[in-house]
Amino acid sequence: MRPSTSAVSVKLEPTPASIPPCSSTTLGSSIQLPVGGIRTLHPPAPYDAFLPPPSAGPSALPQVTAALVAYLPAEPSRARYLKAFRETMLLHPCFNVPHLEQRIAAMFTWADGGSFSVSTGPMSKADLARDIFFNTGKGKAKEQSRGTGPPPGGPRGGNSPKPTLSFFATACAAFALGALVARDDESEPSTPAASGAPQLPSSPVDSVGTAATLFALSEQALQLFEKTAAYDLDSVIAMILQVLCMLHEGQMSVAQDVFPLVGKMVNVARMMGLAIDPDEFPGTYNLFEAEMRRRLWWDVFYYDLFVADCMGHPPLIADNTHTTHLPADVDEEKFTPSSTSLPVPESADSDASSVYFGLKCRYCARFPS
Repeated sequence: MRPSTSAVSVKLEPTPASIPPCSSTTLGSSIQLPVGGIRTLHPPAPYDAFLPPPSAGPSALPQVTAALVAYLPAEPSRARYLKAFRETMLLHPCFNVPHLEQRIAAMFTWADGGSFSVSTGPMSKADLARDIFFNTGKGKAKEQSRGTGPPPGGPRGGNSPKPTLSFFATACAAFALGALVARDDESEPSTPAASGAPQLPSSPVDSVGTAATLFALSEQALQLFEKTAAYDLDSVIAMILQVLCMLHEGQMSVAQDVFPLVGKMVNVARMMGLAIDPDEFPGTYNLFEAEMRRRLWWDVFYYDLFVADCMGHPPLIADNTHTTHLPADVDEEKFTPSSTSLPVPESADSDASSVYFGLKCRYCARFPS
């Protein structure tokens, strides 16, 4: 006799958690995201937002577009997040923050129809990339081997440079870090609510355009950049800021998230030659770029040393495997891509001084690997 089918229970596969998509029509709306973390499983921007107009041709690769920049915070949140980011980076000046803020402002100007950088005369892609990153206005550097350039697939006939996906990932991570800090420091609502009106979520992890989506957007942009271009300094900065976001947020797993990313940073930095001091390549790097490379290497060294120690593993970088000099103590406000000498800070206690970062690097160098 056959058993009754009504008595048989069928075990169904668990369904994944439903995360609402973020379409281009819902920018700035209050889409609810997982509270308590900056990790979101759904890409915050559709792939179409990374594609140029159809006039660029069917073979155009992902790049920064005006539609993509629209996913970044608008005023007044933008200014508040940048202020919190600037204050946080006083303890982590592994790059020139004032110059980064200038480039972020230039990206918004470019997205609104302006120019991202001023340049004259015909320039190669590599020269445009150097002009974008260092604002030198020169087109003579030989940067082909380092693969830095405007996003592939852009217009090839003009001289107007564009922000790269790696820089966009850096900007997103900077805004995400600022959003996290602003959330922790915020003691009162930014705008008073009308009497009897329901309170909108004020946490940066609650709505689109804040910490959760900005962090995910940084990861999304960096992943696309890695598949379409060679690593550059901006990509290392983006990874460093992503590590800072995860450590500041405090709910990410060091073993699952931070530790693997630090290992990736070490290998990318080595591949880019950051372990070799720029002075060993005379005429290749200007003063600003040389100091930038030293700072990034020693910040990667710092995270490799202390995250590995936290995990109970030896660091990846051994003492005898790098020749990069310790970074100089400079006045951040006066140190620009056009500097021909290192501006000495007037006081070590000044916010514009990088003395703390230099002391942190010297402290790391005393630990045997």
